[in-house]
Amino acid sequence: MANAPKEWQPPGSDQEFVFKDIASAPEWIDKNWASYDGGPALAIPKGDVLSNDAYTTQTARVGDTVRFIAATKSKAAHFEVIEGDPTVVGEGTKRPAQETGATLEDQLKGGSIAADDLGADAKAQVAGRTPAMKETVEGKTAAPPKK
Repeated sequence: MANAPKEWQPPGSDQEFVFKDIASAPEWIDKNWASYDGGPALAIPKGDVLSNDAYTTQTARVGDTVRFIAATKSKAAHFEVIEGDPTVVGEGTKRPAQETGATLEDQLKGGSIAADDLGADAKAQVAGRTPAMKETVEGKTAAPPKK
């Protein structure tokens, strides 16, 4: 077949990169290893990568360092995944109020969001579920200050 994908070939020497996304992964990474594990990830082969035996995988997430260690006389070629600092990488976990698992009412009462942060649909949801908060979401009464 003329359009058959190339078979993955290991690099000839030790290599390393920090995983950001599959598009920016180096050429020596098989794009078929793209995965998802709470966000973009790579399912990297674990163990001897040159073996034809079945293999397991290890997960590299955004911010993790992926190392390829070339074969030596005493050690088989393999990958290592070094966990990145989760507090530095990524865009955080705060989601819009309408999409979070916490109730809008609790967030309004606790001051983590203000009524102005809510869209029209979210305001209608709060007013319908909790009539006592209807005046708060409509701006007629003051809500606790935003934290």
